[in-house]
Amino acid sequence: MKTLIITILTVLGIDQLVKFIIKSTMTLYQSIPAIKGFLNITYIENSGVSYGMLGNINHPAKRWILLAIVALAIAAILTYWYKYRSPKFLYNFSCGLIIGGALGNFVDRLLFGKITDFIEVYHKSWHFAVFNVADSAISVGVFFFIIFMLIYGEDKNAPRNS
Repeated sequence: MKTLIITILTVLGIDQLVKFIIKSTMTLYQSIPAIKGFLNITYIENSGVSYGMLGNINHPAKRWILLAIVALAIAAILTYWYKYRSPKFLYNFSCGLIIGGALGNFVDRLLFGKITDFIEVYHKSWHFAVFNVADSAISVGVFFFIIFMLIYGEDKNAPRNS
């Protein structure tokens, strides 16, 4: 449980700190080359979900619907984590990354109605969606969770029966 909580708080803290620095030092749509031909720091605001998905849908209830969906997803992940508790570091770390990332974007949407994104990866004319630390944590967390399941499988992570 310690790994889970430390990971959640670390991801949430780093995500919010970096977003604060971006918003405080850059203007909207400003782009700073970090690695020429590969990486820019580009400040945008996204009303959609991870990696800009659903960003083009404009509906007054979208913010609240997305908040409810994320809250339910966080609750489901926490429920799963609790039901299938494992002392394995990878299990707790991967769940912590996913929850911490979800909370990072949840906080943005709740407070500002939009998500601050700033990591722009590209090569020549190809550009990936601009994303942030929270999006990265969710993606890496899902990857590590898949690795955990491949290594330990459901049998070794089955719920404890009383």
